[in-house]
Amino acid sequence: MAKYRMYIVERSGKFRWPYDLFAKGDDDALSMAHAAHYACSDMPVAVEVWHGARRIPGTSHIRIASRDQWERACSAQPEALLRLTEALRNSGTSVARSRRLSEQVDALRSRQNAA
Repeated sequence: MAKYRMYIVERSGKFRWPYDLFAKGDDDALSMAHAAHYACSDMPVAVEVWHGARRIPGTSHIRIASRDQWERACSAQPEALLRLTEALRNSGTSVARSRRLSEQVDALRSRQNAA
């Protein structure tokens, strides 16, 4: 597993809240970042993913996260996604106030408890 770092990027372009992701490769890291972006998509932020000094292409301010990306990450890495979204909700950033994030965390917890 490789270590990646995900950032929330505010509309002003400021990087906030670095979060370490461990993924098999770029595609898995992007999948988690896109799912996190979907979870807080009611907030005006973007996400970026870096592997060391290399920015991983595929995240930007323009990209719209989709529910399909959320569902794929839920199926592939539910525990890692729950840790990520709970950390986001407890981050103290503006994203922590996202209503959609709170709903997605609760739904993911329910899925985990039902399994």
